[in-house]
Amino acid sequence: MKFTEKVTQEWNKLKLMSGKDRVWYIASYYKFHIGVICIVLFLLYSAAGVLYHSTFTTALHVIYVNSFSDQAVDLSVVDEDFPAWLGLGKKDLVTAELSYIYYGEQATEYSIANLQKIVALISARELDVLICDTENMEHYGESGAFLDLSELLDEELVSRISDRFWTCTNPDGNEYVCAVDISGTDFVMRSGLTQEPPLLGIITNSQHVDNAVSLIRYIFDERETQ
Repeated sequence: MKFTEKVTQEWNKLKLMSGKDRVWYIASYYKFHIGVICIVLFLLYSAAGVLYHSTFTTALHVIYVNSFSDQAVDLSVVDEDFPAWLGLGKKDLVTAELSYIYYGEQATEYSIANLQKIVALISARELDVLICDTENMEHYGESGAFLDLSELLDEELVSRISDRFWTCTNPDGNEYVCAVDISGTDFVMRSGLTQEPPLLGIITNSQHVDNAVSLIRYIFDERETQ
């Protein structure tokens, strides 16, 4: 029997059945076919999603460390407002996330996992900026994890914010400007950051240094609240 004839025969058979019988018949005799179709559609949908997201590029990855507050940190200031200010496209992703890290007796499995995650992101060159407390800035700064802002930023910006520079000692024993204190800015107030002070450092092997510098300019081009 030809395929078209079989299809016609099955269609005619279904038309003669009641609704209940029709559902039972299809479920009994075509469940395998339906399952295969569902799997194929799922795979096509997944492949389309992967293909679509492959067209996105990371413009900046920021992690806030140890901002403790009764209210959640507003990540949209970085991952929505900043990209709009910089004029990035919809497929240029700026990602912000939270992390909590303790040392010594306060260290927990969760804290250790966060510490390892940041180390892994730095090793993979997938992290650009840390905004953290003094303890974590010292921890990462003394390992040479940050670029020297006094050498990276242009003279105009340095002249405006040099009084906010924060220094660390690198593994060679030399002091360098590993961070800038961003306390008292609109950015900190709107984000709800509570570190005292919140310190911003640019990771030494960042692949998006220009955008990281633009984030500093964005923060200090805004009105300071104090």
